[in-house]
Amino acid sequence: MRINKYLAISILLNSLVSVQLFSQADSKASQIYEANWESLLTHEVPQWARDAKFGIYAHWGVYSVSGTWDYSKPNWGNAYITPYRGVYHHSEKNESRGLFEKQVGKPEDGYGYKDLAKQFKAEKFDPDYWAGLIEKSGAKYAGIAAMHHDGYAMWDSDVIDLCAGKLGPERDLLGEVFTALNARGLKTFTSFHHARTYKHYQGIIRKLKEQPIAAKVDLLDMNLDNYYWFAGDREIFEEKRYALTKEVINKYKPDAIWFDGGAGKFNTERVLADFFNMAEREGKQVTVHNKGNFPDNFGVFSYENGHQRPLYVSRTWEDDTPSAQMFFDWPWYKGIQYKKPRDVVVRLVDLVARNGGLLLSLNPRPDGTFDKGQEDLLIGIGEWLAQNGEAIYAAVPYKIYAEGHTERLEYHETNSKGKKTRAVQPDTRRLNWEDVRFTRKGNTLYATVLGVPPSGKVRIKSLSSQTVISTPDMIDRVELLGSGPVEWSRTRKALEIQLPKTLPNQWALVFKISVIGELDKSKPDVKTTRMKLPKKTN
Repeated sequence: MRINKYLAISILLNSLVSVQLFSQADSKASQIYEANWESLLTHEVPQWARDAKFGIYAHWGVYSVSGTWDYSKPNWGNAYITPYRGVYHHSEKNESRGLFEKQVGKPEDGYGYKDLAKQFKAEKFDPDYWAGLIEKSGAKYAGIAAMHHDGYAMWDSDVIDLCAGKLGPERDLLGEVFTALNARGLKTFTSFHHARTYKHYQGIIRKLKEQPIAAKVDLLDMNLDNYYWFAGDREIFEEKRYALTKEVINKYKPDAIWFDGGAGKFNTERVLADFFNMAEREGKQVTVHNKGNFPDNFGVFSYENGHQRPLYVSRTWEDDTPSAQMFFDWPWYKGIQYKKPRDVVVRLVDLVARNGGLLLSLNPRPDGTFDKGQEDLLIGIGEWLAQNGEAIYAAVPYKIYAEGHTERLEYHETNSKGKKTRAVQPDTRRLNWEDVRFTRKGNTLYATVLGVPPSGKVRIKSLSSQTVISTPDMIDRVELLGSGPVEWSRTRKALEIQLPKTLPNQWALVFKISVIGELDKSKPDVKTTRMKLPKKTN
């Protein structure tokens, strides 16, 4: 059968139009979210993010190289993670500037942050080893900071040259980490700190221009604008910041992100819409960690070192803290000391009981390896979670979430001049065997005792016969995770448990309590606070 050529052309044109209309409709369908809060607030935190409880990322980059310098002053006020402030400091007496001149060169001779970046080699970085160590820690999501305040991209960027793919390691560090994590079935996470980059460098540039050395300082050389992409006009910074963030979202498709600053400016709402729409196209469930810079009912709340966190937060949240001891210890440096596994485990138990979780930041060396103290910390946490994770993962708070120290356990770090940090919480040094934290999962109640009572007997006052646990208010069985069933009795004063002679650990003993009937699943009777809605992006 012959078809008239005009009819054939008509059919072809109609087909092409149909394909185009379908393509447009499909594209439009994938653009579900718009760059405004009315639209963005319809996005919900996925269940995996509610259940994960424990995540890991890393502060690692050019600033890690400056950790090899012989500072006479301790890390204070994020000094070690912002070495560029010293590199370009107006005073020759500034210690960081002096160390930079000794290790790299003088700014008046044209040496600058790009030259420090050349020393960041990551020559021993093994992403598979990283992923294996993270998996052993028990973390459910992980990654690295994609870009810190210094404006250096930890991936192979097509937008700028100040990046790991072109300057320093000449490797796609972020991409390699994500590939290794994905291979082990872990969710991926990255953070963006570059909303603060423009402000940081504008202050440095203003002071530099007042100095005699300004003529040769590389930061002021407009021919280097693809390295120092943040040193020009605000409009250029805003567009490049958007392009860089979108590049990470489209290229690596993370499961979770957060921003250090940036609410209400620098196209942040556009970025969030792009992130959510990418997830729709890919069939992914993603989330954003909310560092107090977005509406209070958006994403996963993120409290840096527990600062200003209420005793209980009704929405999904987490504390963000370094694995090193000090409040400011985000990057690695010589002589750094790490938290002990007990301290992190006890903190995690306390946070989960309050409806939260923990995001732990690693301190990799500039070559991509870890100190033994770092590895011991992760392995220790993982061993405890392997034994007791059922009381943590996917658990929710019991109607009574804490016994013992139920107040805010805040503390301050103090420098040699007596200056104090902002308040940090919780102070795990004050938590002991008198403290109990409660979670539940399904019809099972978990009571975690944060230490070992010297008497050999645990007394949980909150679970006395005067507290209604279930209908018909009866306990069937009590088991110590990692050990087995234990002897118990319940009086009007407490649930008393006899400890076995051999204990599974000394930090946090988890008792799995099975009830007869239906466990009381009432929510804690607590108040929470609100955060302010950020201004709209211009």
